[in-house]
Amino acid sequence: MNNQDNMNNVATDMARMMNYRMHAEQLFIPILNGFQVENDNNPQTVLLASESGFTEQLTSDGYIEDGQFEQRIELVIKNTKEFMRNNNCENVDNSFIYYKDYNNGVFNFKLYVQDLIIPIQNEKKVIRTFNAYFVEPKMHDFYQFSLSAGPFTMPTEQLKVGTIDLQSDQVTMSLNNLMTTLLDNLKYFAS
Repeated sequence: MNNQDNMNNVATDMARMMNYRMHAEQLFIPILNGFQVENDNNPQTVLLASESGFTEQLTSDGYIEDGQFEQRIELVIKNTKEFMRNNNCENVDNSFIYYKDYNNGVFNFKLYVQDLIIPIQNEKKVIRTFNAYFVEPKMHDFYQFSLSAGPFTMPTEQLKVGTIDLQSDQVTMSLNNLMTTLLDNLKYFAS
C-alpha cells in the first residue's frame, strides 16, 4: 500500500467516525424520568444523563464491518478492563458477566453486567453497570447503551460481585427493569 492509499484510508475512517453523531440523530433515545441531560465533551458520547446515583449513557465509536460485532464487544471489554487495572480497581478479571441477548423488535442487543470496584480503606465503592451493545443496521455503527448505579458503599462481606441476582439484589433488579424500559423504547424516529 502506498502513502496516498494510506492517507485515503485514514481520511475515510475519520469521516466515518465523525458521522456517528449525525447517524445517531436518526434514533429516538429514551431518557428515564427525572434524569437530567449533561454536557460531555467526549466526542464518542451521544447522550449522558443522570439522576440520584444513576447514569444513562449512549456512546459510539462509529462504523463496524459486517461480522465484527463480537470482536468489537471483546475490544471494548478489554480496553475497559485495562482502564480498571490502571486505576487500581479490584476483581478486574471477573468484572464483566454476559447476561443475555435481547431484541426490542428493531435492534438486537447483547447485554453484559459490569462491576467497577474501587477499594477505599475498609470499604468498597461499587458502580454496577448494565451495558447493551448493538449495531445500528442502516449505517452499521456500533453503540454501547449503559445504565449505571453508584458509586455506593458496601462492606466486603455483602458485596455480590459477579452475580446477577434479580430476586434479592435491589440495585440489580432496578437496573434490569430500567434498562429493559430503555431498550424497549430505543427506536428510529418516524420518517
